[in-house]
Amino acid sequence: MIPFSNVVAGIFIGIANDSWLARLFIPFIWGIIFCVCSFIFNKEEQEKIIEKTKLINKKRKFGLTNVQAFYFVEYMTATSTAFIFSVISGLIIGLF
Repeated sequence: MIPFSNVVAGIFIGIANDSWLARLFIPFIWGIIFCVCSFIFNKEEQEKIIEKTKLINKKRKFGLTNVQAFYFVEYMTATSTAFIFSVISGLIIGLF
């Protein structure tokens, strides 16, 4: 499930920045901020998910550990969602 905060961040990024360069690169910074906040505030949820993946014991690509795989997915989800919504909101603002 995609957290709503990534959608809101993407819309704010698209509205707040006038240059397309900023709209394209700031979502990557948002992904880092989201992972740090997830590490600080969602410790119990993170541990539950990591324990579930340990029980599956499936071989992962690139040899990532369970914690690394968790944060890789979190980063890519936050970045791609914010990127998509920043571009969409930037296009809408550009039309009007």
